[in-house]
Amino acid sequence: MGRGAVPSTAGRTTGATGKAAGLVLAVTCGAQFMVIIDDTVVAMALPTIRTALDFDQASLAWVVDAYMLLFGGFLVLGGRCADLFGRRKVFLTGLGVFTVASLACGLATTSEMLIVSRGAQGFGAALLSPAALSILINVFTEAKERRRALGVWGGLTGISGVSGVLLGGVITDAIDWRWVFFINIPIGILLFALVLRPALADRVAPAKGTSTDTTGALLITSALLLLVYTVISTSHRPWGSTATIAGLIGSVLLLIGFVFRELQTPQPLIRLSIFANRQIAAANVMMLLTASGLYGIFFFLTQYMQLLQGWSPLRAGLSWAPFGVTMAVFSGIAIQLLPKLGSRVLCLLGLATATVGLGLLMGAPAKASYVSDILPTLLLCAAGYGLAMVPLVVAAVSGVAKSDSGAASGVLNTGQQIGGATGLAVLAALASSRLDDEMAAGKAMPDALLASFHSAFLVGTVLSACAALLALVLPALRTEFDPERTSGV
Repeated sequence: MGRGAVPSTAGRTTGATGKAAGLVLAVTCGAQFMVIIDDTVVAMALPTIRTALDFDQASLAWVVDAYMLLFGGFLVLGGRCADLFGRRKVFLTGLGVFTVASLACGLATTSEMLIVSRGAQGFGAALLSPAALSILINVFTEAKERRRALGVWGGLTGISGVSGVLLGGVITDAIDWRWVFFINIPIGILLFALVLRPALADRVAPAKGTSTDTTGALLITSALLLLVYTVISTSHRPWGSTATIAGLIGSVLLLIGFVFRELQTPQPLIRLSIFANRQIAAANVMMLLTASGLYGIFFFLTQYMQLLQGWSPLRAGLSWAPFGVTMAVFSGIAIQLLPKLGSRVLCLLGLATATVGLGLLMGAPAKASYVSDILPTLLLCAAGYGLAMVPLVVAAVSGVAKSDSGAASGVLNTGQQIGGATGLAVLAALASSRLDDEMAAGKAMPDALLASFHSAFLVGTVLSACAALLALVLPALRTEFDPERTSGV
């Protein structure tokens, strides 16, 4: 069970009403908002962090990747822990780890300390997020109430990414980059105090006779960490070096070990059999490609705004506001159009639109106009992703039994985090290599930076185009959007 997993409500349950229901909804959604916002809140502070802690262009990606990899790598395991050891206990453990790690991030004095602390944040988030969703599901047992609660949960998840950008810009500009992390501390303490109240006591007993696949989680996370480290390190050594080849081989061996483990264990972290369904396999690959391009472009466009355009973190953050509004609007349109047009058409249309938007960045000038050079990209990408994400989620969880839809949704969420992390690593390595080549050729720093950004924009556009082409293999699913099957995505 992952961030999007919907746990079983079998057994004795007690619904929450009145103030208790409001408290449960506020605490669980507050925790989810804090977890997802940390994917993006750091973005506006990255140029400042780069200078303060002496990061280079490639290693700066670890500030984002460390969080995403540990989050995605342990997400499904976190959900299983919530079922086995008790939802409230795991919620409190995850919240404690996340809050302490946020303090360590804010106090970081070296790049290594910040990267390790960000990884700890991601691990805490992997425990906290599925436990929060599990509490919400098992407290709101009546169908109508549950759908309403899941609607609030999903809505907050959808807006948290852009909210993080805006908040990060304000904090970095008005206070200091360290408060991008310190802000989690009072929120974490408040949530910790609220969750100790009796209204949030476990409503369903922990599952019996199950176990956590810790070995599987360690294998997949180690494989991905080694892969990302190897790719990012190519900014300092060639792809054909012994260290690079050894790192890639080691990552592949760990992935093979993970697959073997999942096929052998009676309680796998991820049931690989769901990928025998071509539709589900295609949807997950599309999510990997889409997240790879989206997170990478987000990373580099933010730096383009600040390093080349000279915008303050606040101005850069505010410039993303149209993206959030447009994506929310087109997500609503996608929900309405899904029963009429189907998932294939909407995914193809949406991802093709996003690809066009990303392609515009390949010609971005050193001194750009927001209205004519940047805003069209933001609007096209937001509209495209808004149209595509809902039908993509539906394709990923359709075709499986409803009892397995939580697992399918969890796999998709994990793929989103992992795809974003690995895609960013590849783009960061390529951009860093291009920057070094341009500087060695005698180019001025602004021109060299622009060339490196163009390289990243090109690769992101190609990844998005590949995702759009894969939409052709999806079935034309025409169905109502069911938040209970896709909650947390």
